[in-house]
Amino acid sequence: MFGLSKKITPSSLISNTMVIVGNVKSDSEVYVDGVIEGDVDCKTIIVGINGKIKSNIIRAEKIVVHGSVEGNIDAVSVYLGPSARINGNITHKDISIENGAFVSGEVKQKRN
Repeated sequence: MFGLSKKITPSSLISNTMVIVGNVKSDSEVYVDGVIEGDVDCKTIIVGINGKIKSNIIRAEKIVVHGSVEGNIDAVSVYLGPSARINGNITHKDISIENGAFVSGEVKQKRN
């Protein structure tokens, strides 16, 4: 469902040669295959296999992680692919974790 098999056409692309130092905010989808060092607030964020985010907080309606995240995640829907590496707490409404994904932190479900 959230895998990398379907073609991705995000509104914004942070390529594997980019490093952003600072906060990122978007009302649409952001695909990260590079590095973000700062807080992230997006409608949807997809962290590709090469993507890395170092943040205090990542907020999104939907987050898909195939790369690495160092920081806390607060999202409605979370998908962690088999190559995902998370070092931080995850607060979610719905979560899917593939075999092989690594999480170091608390995983808590939001209450309505």
